[in-house]
Amino acid sequence: MVVLAGYVDSHIHLHEYGDSWAAYCGRYTMLAVSDDIQSSARTVELARRCPTVVPAVGVHPWGIGGGTDVVGLARELEGLIEGGGVRFLGEVGLDRVFTPGTFSYQLRVFEAVLDLASRYGVGLSVHAAGAWREVFEMLRRYRIEVAVFHWYTGPLDLLEDIVGEGYLIGVNPALRLQRRHEEVARAVPLEALVTESDGPYEYRGLRLGPELIGELLARVAQVKGVGVEEVAEAVRRNFSRALSRVGVDPLSR
Repeated sequence: MVVLAGYVDSHIHLHEYGDSWAAYCGRYTMLAVSDDIQSSARTVELARRCPTVVPAVGVHPWGIGGGTDVVGLARELEGLIEGGGVRFLGEVGLDRVFTPGTFSYQLRVFEAVLDLASRYGVGLSVHAAGAWREVFEMLRRYRIEVAVFHWYTGPLDLLEDIVGEGYLIGVNPALRLQRRHEEVARAVPLEALVTESDGPYEYRGLRLGPELIGELLARVAQVKGVGVEEVAEAVRRNFSRALSRVGVDPLSR
C-alpha cells in the first residue's frame, strides 16, 4: 500500500538526496527510481521508511557497458522484486543520444529487464532518449501493461500509439526551457500525463526537484488551456490507476 499525498512526482532519484530526502516524505507521492543495484537497495529502504514513496529498482542505461553481468544483474533485481515488495523497475531503458557506444549492451540488459517485468507483472519507468520507437516496440513485444515514458521528447506522431497502448507520458519542469517538451505537454492527452521532477538533476542551470511540480502543473494547464486543478486531478488519477494495475493499493489521504 502507498499513501497518495500532495503532488505526484513520477520520477525522482530520491537516493541522491542524502538525509534531505525526508523533507519530501508525506508532501509528495513519489515513484523513486534507481541507477544501479546499490541505489536500488537504498530506494527500497527509503520506501520502507516513507509511506508516500513507491520504489523502482533498476540500472540506468548510462551505467551499462561491456563488463555488465546481465545474468547476475537480472538475478539481483529479481531478488529485490521478490523480497522488497517492489512493483516497478526503473530507471531502465535505452539511450542512443548520450551513450550510443554501449547500445548493444543496453539492449541485452533491457531485454532481461523486460523479461522480469513480464514474468512478475511489474511496471516500468523507462528512459528512451533517441530510442523512443525501439523502446515502445519492445514494451509491446513483451506485453508490458504499465510503463511511464520518462521526460518524453520523442516523435509527436508516436504519442498516439503510446497512449493507445495505455502507457503514460512523464512531463518535467524542464519544459520551461525545452520547447520540444512543451510541445509534448500540449499534445499528450490529460488521461495519459503524469508529472515528474527527475530531481536532483540539473538542466541548463535549472535544479530540478519536487518543489517545481506546482509551477509545472500551472504551465501544463496554461499550454493546454485548462484549469490547474483539472491537470492535478488527472495526474493523480492516472498515477493511482497505474499503481493499481501493478498490484499496489493506493490509499488517498
